[in-house]
Amino acid sequence: MDYKIINVTMEDEFKVCPSCGYKDGFHSMLKKEENITKWLFICPSCSDIFDVGHTLKNEL
Repeated sequence: MDYKIINVTMEDEFKVCPSCGYKDGFHSMLKKEENITKWLFICPSCSDIFDVGHTLKNEL
């Protein structure tokens, strides 16, 4: 699947979409990459995908 992931620096909270201004939070998605899984956030209004730097370690 081909889509752009936008990296953002999270301050105290990440609730407002920096692309379109939607103010009611995000959907979540997980993306597996080698030994980690990225926890990404999708704006329900404009569908942009954001990476705030949260990851999960994949256990073998």
